[in-house]
Parts: sequence; C-alpha cells; structure tokens
Amino acid sequence: MGFESSKPYFYLAKESHLFATQIRIAKMSAVFLFNPVNPNMKINLFEDFPKHSKEDWMVHIIRDLKGKDYEKTLTSLTEDGIKIEPIYTKQDGQGLDVLDYYHNRVHQASSILGLPPRIWSNVSAFEGPDEKTTNAEILDALLNGADALMLQLTGDENLEVLLKEVNPKYIEIFLSSKGDPVKVLQMFVKWINDNNWETNSIRGGLLWEGFGSVLTQGIGKETITETAIALMQLGEDLPRFRVFSIGAATYHDSGASLVQELGYAFSSWIDLIEVMVDQGFYPQEIIQKSMLRTCVGGDFFLEIAKVKAARIMMHKIIKLYQIDIPAEDLFIFAQTSLWTKTKLDIETNMVRNTTEAMAAILGGANAMYVLPHDIASGNSTSLANRMARNVSNILKEESYLDKILDPVAGTYYVENLIVEILQKVKTFMESIENNGGWWSCFESEFIQNSVKASRNRKMEEILEKKRTKIGVNKYLSQKKSIFNSGEFPMEESWQLLPFRDSMSVENQKSQNP
Repeated sequence: MGFESSKPYFYLAKESHLFATQIRIAKMSAVFLFNPVNPNMKINLFEDFPKHSKEDWMVHIIRDLKGKDYEKTLTSLTEDGIKIEPIYTKQDGQGLDVLDYYHNRVHQASSILGLPPRIWSNVSAFEGPDEKTTNAEILDALLNGADALMLQLTGDENLEVLLKEVNPKYIEIFLSSKGDPVKVLQMFVKWINDNNWETNSIRGGLLWEGFGSVLTQGIGKETITETAIALMQLGEDLPRFRVFSIGAATYHDSGASLVQELGYAFSSWIDLIEVMVDQGFYPQEIIQKSMLRTCVGGDFFLEIAKVKAARIMMHKIIKLYQIDIPAEDLFIFAQTSLWTKTKLDIETNMVRNTTEAMAAILGGANAMYVLPHDIASGNSTSLANRMARNVSNILKEESYLDKILDPVAGTYYVENLIVEILQKVKTFMESIENNGGWWSCFESEFIQNSVKASRNRKMEEILEKKRTKIGVNKYLSQKKSIFNSGEFPMEESWQLLPFRDSMSVENQKSQNP
C-alpha cells in the first residue's frame, strides 16, 4: 500500500475525508468572513441590505391594506388605554434609554458555579390535614423537578411530620396562611429552631398581603398593623425570608385591569410602609422584608411587560425613600392566572398555563407557581399537579429559557409597552394619593367598585362574543362539561374575591345545558 499503519484502511480513508472537509470549510470561511485584501477585517454581510425607516414600512403597510382604515384594522387599545401598534422599529426606541439600567437585572448572581445564567424556582403547592400523606407528595415533587414549596397552613400542623426529610437549605419555602399568619410563622420559626437549621439559609417568604388582606377578610386597620409588627419581629432572625407580599395577584384574579392591579398593589404597600414607620420601623426594614406576588394572564407580550414594569416600579418607589437596593435584589413571586381558567375546556388550560408561565419567566419572575390546569373544577388530580410542575421544567430543559438572562431586553415592542405601563401606573397611583391614599379608597369602596366594573365588563365581552376565548365562546369542545350549579362566589360589597372570566358563560350553560 506504500505506507504502514496500525489502523485499518477504512479508518485512514475516513480521516482523509474528514481532513478534506475541514480544508473546504476553512476556505469557505475565508471567503465569506474575511476580506481577501485584509484577512483580519471582517465583512458585514448586512451591508448589502438597504436600510428602511418606519415611514418606509408604513407606506408598504398602507398600500397592502388596499383602502382599509389603518387605525381600525391594525392598531388596538388595551382596557387601560395603551395603544398597540402593528410595527415597532428602532425609531420607536428613542426615549427608552431610561430602561438601560434594568437590562439583565433579573436576579442575584448565583454563588454556585456551573448554573445557567437564568434561574427561577419551580414552586409546587401543598395543603391538607394529613401531614404524612402530604409529606410523601412533597418528597415526590422535590425528587421530580420542584425546587420550592408553597405550604397552605392553618398553624396547627405538625411540621416535623409534614416536612420530614425536607432540608430547607436547598429549596425555597413559601407559606400561605389559611388563618392567622402570625400563628403560621411562629410554627415555622419553631420548626427551624427545633431542627437547628441555619437561619441564614432559610429562603422564601410569607404570602401575606398587609393591607391588601382586608379585601378578603373582615379585619381592621389596627389588627393589620399589629400583625405586621409581630411578623417583622418573628422574621428578624431570618434575613433571607420575606414576611410581606405586595399583593397584585388579588386584584388580577378579581378581574382588575393591568394598571389597577399594579397601582392598587403598590399603593397599599406604601400605606403599610408609612404605618410601620409610625410604629418606629425604618423603611429599609420593611422593604427588605417585602416581595411582589403577581399573576400572569393570557396577553403574552403585555404580561411580559407587566412583570418587567413591576420590578422597575418597585425599584423606583424604593429610591423615593433614599434607599439603594439593586433592582436584581428584588423578588417577584409569579403564578399563572386563575382568572383565565375555565371549566368548559379544561385541556386548553394547559396551553394557557404554558404561555402564562413563559411570559412570567421572560418578564423576570424569581419564583414560578403554575396552577393545576383543572383548578376550576375545584378538585385537582395528581396528574394535573404533575403537569403543572412539568411546565416549568419543560421551559427550562427543552425550551432553554434558562440559557439567556434577559432575552427581551432591548426589544422595541416590549420596552414601549413597559414605558407606557409605568406612566399609566404612576398617574393612577397619584390619583389614589389625591383621594386620600389606599385605605381611604378602600373604606369608600372605590377600589372594590372599580375592579368589579372592570370584571363585569370583561365577563360580558366573553358572554356576548365581543372577545374570543377558545373553548368557551369559539372552537367549543365536543366533550360534555359537567357543572355543579354555575354559581358566582358570594361577595360582600367590601370584598374582592377570585373570579374567572368565563363564569358568565358557564353559568348560562349550566342553566341551559
């Protein structure tokens, strides 16, 4: 053969072929990527494409409309009056430099090497008086993708049984009180002390909404203040555990508009800070013990912008108190929307859950709780809970949303929405202050009436098919749905309870099957 080798001939042939292929690739790279005259100078392949202004695009759009009205055909207004254009270009990016600071400020850098740049907690929720059974469910969830727990507690549970073999050092724990939040937190702190857990390693928070809790419970201002003081004292030795939630989720699931949701939530938080300052606390103490809890609905891009705007708004409010906390240190607990879920086509709720979770993650949520897709039925199955947990895992492991820290940073469309939302919320909060603040608006039932008006309008739009909802008023499922009674929640004038936007249609169908 003319040469000697220890390798068989077909191996040598294969290597020769690979070497020849590498030579061809190298030559092509030299042709396409480098200037033949100066091999060190790269060629910009986009130079051959002419640049177009927004006006140029508009000429083409209007021509393609063939006489149709541009505004009526392609633009739209949200319920808060935010105008949505069909096209955004670099020209629309002017004035958005105020957002530059917030690019890639989503969460603190991880101290663990090798983790992807984007990190969020996958939350699974648990409740039930049978601690032993629930413990088995908790351990199963933690072994299959969950890395955070939301425990719905009364304060009478045995945490030694409920959290047996659970090490809080490696997960986040969120507590949701079904009664007295002080009693729940006392029980949790006792469990930490009894097990000698390192207090600095306890992460998570108490999902208690301060003044916002009065919207669901008949309690007074003094009681809320006393509760807040007790929670601050209990949480003093847990530096990474928050005891207050800015409760935007309450307004969302009651049918509020986006601006109402953020405006009322932040206004109630400001009222709480002021009351606590009167009790001798420093603003920084309350702020460091607070997190935002929000729901993410079905308007994909608008919801991305809402979550990002919420972080910015919270950061700007903090700066008014002359406190310097980096935006990435703020914590957002997001959950998919109960408001968007329906009994009529339960499987479609899985699609809603996925798009809502994706919007929350792209918006910068730090913890993500996906509701079971059958939650509207009132009795979620183990399958639905597993599917909910897997939504976050799929978006991470298969869609790779954890590979880029802030993928929507700099996008003209989303950032224009963010600026619009910030301005609308700021104006709205100023009107609340001009009316005496959040508590005054609550006592006059202005908050409740405005949210209920928004709720009724949206439910009516679906009932009258002015707004499309898949599986409810369009592309109806062929499956027969079973309803209990189609009743609405019994709500007092001072209350804001969770509703769903398809309830009017469901009620009509239950009466006329």
